[in-house]
Amino acid sequence: MAFGVFSEQSFPLDPASIVRLPAGAAAGKSIRAWLEATHDALKGLLPASSAHALLTADLTDDRGRPVDVFERFGLDPAGLGSLRTNWRGLAHTAQASGGQAAGDAWPGFDDIWVPGHDGLPLAGRFGANADDSGIRNADAIVILPGLLGDNRVMRTRDLAAGLRRWGFHVLALELRGHGLTDQRTPQAAYTFSSLETLDLLAVSRWLRGQPHVRRTGLIGFCWGANHALCAAWYDGCRGEHSSVHPRLAAQLDPVPDDRHFEAGVMAFSPVLRFEELLDKLDSKRSRIREPALAGLQVTIRERMTRKGYPDPSGSLRNLIACELHRSRLANPEVERDAYRFVRMLPYRNQSDGDKLQSARVPVLIIHAANDPLAEAQAVADLFAKIYNPSVAGIVLSGGGHVGFAPFARDYYYSMVVNFFDELRAGGGE
Repeated sequence: MAFGVFSEQSFPLDPASIVRLPAGAAAGKSIRAWLEATHDALKGLLPASSAHALLTADLTDDRGRPVDVFERFGLDPAGLGSLRTNWRGLAHTAQASGGQAAGDAWPGFDDIWVPGHDGLPLAGRFGANADDSGIRNADAIVILPGLLGDNRVMRTRDLAAGLRRWGFHVLALELRGHGLTDQRTPQAAYTFSSLETLDLLAVSRWLRGQPHVRRTGLIGFCWGANHALCAAWYDGCRGEHSSVHPRLAAQLDPVPDDRHFEAGVMAFSPVLRFEELLDKLDSKRSRIREPALAGLQVTIRERMTRKGYPDPSGSLRNLIACELHRSRLANPEVERDAYRFVRMLPYRNQSDGDKLQSARVPVLIIHAANDPLAEAQAVADLFAKIYNPSVAGIVLSGGGHVGFAPFARDYYYSMVVNFFDELRAGGGE
């Protein structure tokens, strides 16, 4: 989503700059306690003028009510989309987003096809961690792109290459409707979480069946972070939840009672109030006044045009409707069912179902106060409702939307590495 004077850049992981917690330092701790200890150890890697952060306990007051995130950071939410008032947030957003930049081949990675829950082939780039003696036994981390993204984004390549070098197996995955998966199976519509959630659990199961793979972990950005949160929720509830309407449940495969993504789930810049984003995108946005929203509308319009949908526009709501109604889930209520499935916070008196109360693996949400697309206040609103010790969150002062590498590269990579390190990550129970 490059726009204006900014363009996507590469921010590779520098192993020498990773700060690691002492082995066993967080043994037996919940993910919330782990986050406190880890942030305390890493906060010196943040820019000196941007070291302030809100951790899980800081997101609510002593009565359990959400704090005013923007007041805590001295920000005007109305100005987050403007270059004049949120230059750094928009710059970091653009520097970490984009496409057609990461190259056709990544050293150490192979292009593979992984079966989805219904056998649909999903494109991925898999890098096995190996040493002189061969492939090592290690955890496998799955990385998802942002909304309508693919593996051409340098953010994905940089993270995948860095994690592989550090000691993990890595799978950069293109879900149905994305990238090479969409090119090979254009008839398989993107359902914006329902079928993709089942695909992610199937991918986790497939990976665990491969030689040398121990646990699996999951990282998502933007709407990919929404997918990651849905996977953590659905793994815990296995479809038995008020957010899964019987109409939809009849179309979804039963989920075996095994645990997925035990190494943990990281959600960077999730769109927790996605329906409010849909409202904003129903009207045309100015490239000058709101470049991030306008850039997103270009992506949506290009998708609608390429798919031959009627009246192509920048409306994400219209795009979702077109995709859902050509999917195998299609029925007169498919939009209502799909929104209920992915909703993480109430919208116009419609329940979210407190989904993350069901998560049984460590889940970490990382957001930026100056995010121009997905307002950070939603993180505080979420944690005023979620009491699950397996779920933790942090709001940093900068990073824009998924722009944490350009904002604070060493902090970002150190947080990811420590989260997935088997000896250091919190237990989440």
